[in-house]
Amino acid sequence: MTNSKNSKINILISADKEKLQQVIGEQLPVDLLNQFSPKGSKDIRISVRRKGNIDLTAENNSLKYEVPLEIFVQKDTMLGNVDVLFEMYLGFETKFLFMDDWELVTRTQMTGYQWVKKPELDFGIFNIPIDKIILDNIQSNKESLCKELDDKIRTTGDIRPMLSRFLLTLPNPIPTSAGGKVWWQCETVKTSLSPLFEKDGFIYGKIALEGATAFSYGKALEKSTTVLKSPNIVPDVEKESHLQTYLSVNFRAIETSALTLLQKQNFEFKNQKVQVQSVRVEQVGQRLKVEADLKGTFDGRMILLGRPIFDSLKKEIQLKDVDLDLKGNNFSSKMMVVFLRKIVEEKISSILNFPIQNSIDFANQQVKHIPFMDGLFAKGKINMVDIPQLEVQHDALILSLSVKGYLQLGLENVNPVI
Repeated sequence: MTNSKNSKINILISADKEKLQQVIGEQLPVDLLNQFSPKGSKDIRISVRRKGNIDLTAENNSLKYEVPLEIFVQKDTMLGNVDVLFEMYLGFETKFLFMDDWELVTRTQMTGYQWVKKPELDFGIFNIPIDKIILDNIQSNKESLCKELDDKIRTTGDIRPMLSRFLLTLPNPIPTSAGGKVWWQCETVKTSLSPLFEKDGFIYGKIALEGATAFSYGKALEKSTTVLKSPNIVPDVEKESHLQTYLSVNFRAIETSALTLLQKQNFEFKNQKVQVQSVRVEQVGQRLKVEADLKGTFDGRMILLGRPIFDSLKKEIQLKDVDLDLKGNNFSSKMMVVFLRKIVEEKISSILNFPIQNSIDFANQQVKHIPFMDGLFAKGKINMVDIPQLEVQHDALILSLSVKGYLQLGLENVNPVI
């Protein structure tokens, strides 16, 4: 890829803890242990079921969760059946990583237990503890139970189809508020993930996408396939994104915009009117040459030469060192040059500045909060735009573009108040 710089898009991933607990809880089987009788105790029947929502915590690249369980025990006696209900918490930890092809690999382990009330069968004269019986059966089934959890989490967390759809549905070209289109290129994207952390009822993670980018306004770029590499685990990812790229603005697009602007201007001096019929833009060294055909009282051409710069304080693209010339095609037109020059210069000077703040405000409004299905959302904000270098080439104006801002993807129960 030519004429591009390295960009890093850092995305804060957030998930409402309650919502995430619900999503993960739905992957857990309801019946952890079907009804069974301990060895040598056919008169006792025990079943273990999940009860309520899990309690989730995030640490490094793992999720830890406690699963509330209820243990239903039936005991046959001479007086009939005795039914007793006990409760406990069973702890799990799921570690995960991504393989080279974005395949999610998980490893779930059982980490411990806690009784709400230690299970005993009360026969009045004596009690029979059954906690060891229950724990032994849970332990004997833990491998199949953890494997079942891993299989379900991997299936639910397989983001490869989503990534393929995402890359296919990215708009290219991108429509703009000005009516034109912007084409983009990015061949390879390097991905990094930071460890998970928890704060104020949310689980957070950060992902960095890094690659060489190029954008073009008004002219299509050569098509290329974007490859999104599997993530590396890194200690941390910065919050702020920094897009550093080149934007090519084709002269044909400039001509269209310039013609629209100039046709809106009223070139009139002492009832002498002039209209702009066409506009041509070309390179003259490091200056832009804008040539317009004029019709009306003055029949001729307007030729404007200027050097484009970016005023970072005013956030404006400006033309400096401007030279303006009017050339008439007949004697009458030549006589009008002196009279029209002043009004033309005033009108032209008023449109030589191109503020970009409106475009920033428009973009921020569009990405303020974008809801998707099932509580997923995206939002962002552009904080800074700078154009440290402008270069005039043979068919385009090349802008060295620097954009800083924030981007967030998340999962929530309800939409936040904006």
